[in-house]
Amino acid sequence: ALRILGEVDFILCEDTRVTGKLLSHYKIKTPTISYHQHSSENKEEEIINLLASGKNLAMVSDAGTPGISDPGGKLVQAVLEKLGDNAEIESVPGQSAVTASLSISGMPTDKFIFMGFPPHKKGRQTFIKKIMESEWPAAVYESKHRIIKFLEELKKAAKENTEVNKKGELENRPINLTSVVVCRELSKMHETVYRGEIDKIIEKIKASANDQKGEFTVIVGK
Repeated sequence: ALRILGEVDFILCEDTRVTGKLLSHYKIKTPTISYHQHSSENKEEEIINLLASGKNLAMVSDAGTPGISDPGGKLVQAVLEKLGDNAEIESVPGQSAVTASLSISGMPTDKFIFMGFPPHKKGRQTFIKKIMESEWPAAVYESKHRIIKFLEELKKAAKENTEVNKKGELENRPINLTSVVVCRELSKMHETVYRGEIDKIIEKIKASANDQKGEFTVIVGK
């Protein structure tokens, strides 16, 4: 990864300040270009034109793997649509919160669903309902600003779960969420993993302001 960052013509990054610290540490002087979820179509076109002219670009994210629940995925799609087979895209494997969390979850992971970040407002309840209805463990990303809210909404949805009985009638069938894993800041200095019943996990995270910082991955088992 370091070799590639030093060899390419430009580095695309979510925050040039964050990436700048990494590059400075390793004395890499490659120019950076800001590209994030709010970047315009003009910025995409600028990047595609650089590639079309023969320039080599690398893409990094502030955390995790570029393109996985990340604006990089949209850019890769745009590049392939415009350049087709003329675009040579290589993956440089690195840390990914979803696979790292699943690997230590203690749950069966031969099948799972990854749902990314929940919507902030519209569609949030539908999102949570899909987690409840899934046959397999569900992996979700959530930010420090909404982790408590998300876990409490999950708990409420489990208690209010309804299913159609043999008579074709809806009846309340609460789900006991005893197999939940919440991973915080994996691979970083303050890595923390919470396991067990959702009530106890919420209590632990609420008990410490420090435990509400960072990025979270939630695995809801079945």
